[in-house]
Amino acid sequence: MKILRVMLMVFALFSASYALESYARTEASPVILNKHLAKLLGTWTSAEGDVTFKSNGTLVYKGRKNYCAIAQGTIQISKNKVTQILPYRYLDGKLVITDKGVETTYTRVFEP
Repeated sequence: MKILRVMLMVFALFSASYALESYARTEASPVILNKHLAKLLGTWTSAEGDVTFKSNGTLVYKGRKNYCAIAQGTIQISKNKVTQILPYRYLDGKLVITDKGVETTYTRVFEP
């Protein structure tokens, strides 16, 4: 009985140390941003609504949270195996997104 308790204690200590090490490794890992996404991070607003770019690769656009990829001049939004490509320009601190031929100009309201 004593051996069983000792084995359980050793297992519990091993499990706890592994969990802490795993947690520390994931918390310390830096998020790698591409330079295009880094420039757009934060919340932008316009008369048409807001768009928010997050460092985890998600964005909120037209009230919907989606995964995105930012490249030179394009925002690729992926949801349910469908990808939408939106051209964008960053001019004089303003963000201009073209969606279905309509340009909307956004002004930054929050920068992380």
